[in-house]
This record gives sequence, structure tokens and C-alpha cells, in this order.
Amino acid sequence: MEVFVHRQPKGFITSQLADIEELRDLLANFGPLGDDDEVTVEITAPWRLIRELLSQPMFSDAWFSP
Repeated sequence: MEVFVHRQPKGFITSQLADIEELRDLLANFGPLGDDDEVTVEITAPWRLIRELLSQPMFSDAWFSP
């Protein structure tokens, strides 16, 4: 699995970083980074892992619900 997190103009592959704190510090170099600021995440993994991830309760708001 590969996770790429970016905030314009730069992105980082998590497997090249020590931990979430390092990622936060790198992203904050491009401006203040608060809990409500948006970043983009690209995940490359087998479908079974993506399906499992997107089936988690935290993603329930991501799905269309008329």
C-alpha cells in the first residue's frame, strides 16, 4: 500500500516519513495547518484494502444518501 498526502504545492509518501508528526510538520511548511484545513490523500492499494477502508464508519458521510 502506498499513501501520498499533498497540500499544494508539495506532497509526501508516508512510507518515507517516520510518523504523523513529521508529515504534519512538512505540510505546515506551506502555511498554517489546522485541524479543519484540507489536504488531499491518494491511496494505492489492492481493491480489498480500499473496500475495507471505505466501509469503515468514519467514511459514512462520504457516500450519497438522498
